Amino acid sequence: MASEQFSLFEDSTRRSEPESAGLTLVSRRGRPLTKAQQIFNRLVTRIESLRLKLERETRRLDDALAYYGEHLHPRLRRQAELRKGLVRALAAFLDDKRLKAKSARSTLRQVVANQLQGIFFEEGSLSDADLRALFERVHGQGFEEFEREEMEEARQQIESVFGDLGIEIDLTDIKPGMSEETLAAKAAEMARRFRQNAEEERQSSSPPRRKTQRQMEKEERQRLAEELRKKTVASIYKQLARVLHPDLELDSTRKAQKEVLMQELTVAYRNNDMHTLLRLEMEWIQREEGDLERLTDEKLAIYNQMLKEQVQNLEQELHELPCHPRYQPITVPDGPFGVTIRANAPAEARELDEVNASMEASTRDLQSGSGLETLKAILQSYREEQRAKKWELRDYPF
Repeated sequence: MASEQFSLFEDSTRRSEPESAGLTLVSRRGRPLTKAQQIFNRLVTRIESLRLKLERETRRLDDALAYYGEHLHPRLRRQAELRKGLVRALAAFLDDKRLKAKSARSTLRQVVANQLQGIFFEEGSLSDADLRALFERVHGQGFEEFEREEMEEARQQIESVFGDLGIEIDLTDIKPGMSEETLAAKAAEMARRFRQNAEEERQSSSPPRRKTQRQMEKEERQRLAEELRKKTVASIYKQLARVLHPDLELDSTRKAQKEVLMQELTVAYRNNDMHTLLRLEMEWIQREEGDLERLTDEKLAIYNQMLKEQVQNLEQELHELPCHPRYQPITVPDGPFGVTIRANAPAEARELDEVNASMEASTRDLQSGSGLETLKAILQSYREEQRAKKWELRDYPF
């Protein structure tokens, strides 16, 4: 077996037997692969596939995050400032005696309240004193009190969801004004605890029964296998460290090569990366021993168990990657524990440009001599929008 990657152990000798790519074992003439070898090959292939998917998904998320930082975030910040200017321009008409109709004044208050809600949604709070005072005027409630009530309601809803699942969770440390990153980290922790509790519930769902002799023997074998796995990782590392240590190499070129391999070996050992340790070990066996038969089924059984665990860890890492707090700006909530990534960011950028241009024009017109006519047009548009929403919901059962 040979590795497609650079190996210190490779030589130019041509072999008559077929070679495999990566870690995959190949059958020899008249000797088909054993079941343990087949399982080994499947696990190795799965790990390599998951690593590739993880690399591609990380690159996709990083690209989306970079696009957000360069194109979307500045537009969103601009929109927040424009919205503040627009709501201030609208608020100037709250005491305008020319706006005589009671329905018009009521609609204006709704529009102002809607715009304040937009600012609150975008920034997570209302930091400007005049906007807080405006909030109290249109809502009849101080913003601090509203913020506490909103947070308490959200906290109770989340705790209720977890309670229905039989999970006790304390969210009293979540307070108004917390950063989005902190909230995202809290959400990720909640999701982790949910999965942990679900697994504990699954394991404890069956009532405890007296263990049979077979079960006790199986547990003892598992315990011994676990100890052997730990020893196996350490033994592979020590074995390869002896042959790869650059301080034992006199040739300068090979010394530099060994420094790279030794670093890779050390990182793999620290991360319990069995896949990389096995690749390095099997290259060493291939080159130095020339006999892959040393990988007995008993030894492969230990390797396979460790590779299964690595597959599970990689699958979980891939599943949880979008939930990482780093990617919070580009994620959209999808249920209590799921997220989706912003789709078609260039289209969102164009839409933001259109919305920002519209708000800028509306603010300018409201502050001009024809401000009252512009206001009436805005109020009329808002009423039509609300009627359209009611019409769309007419056939939905509630």
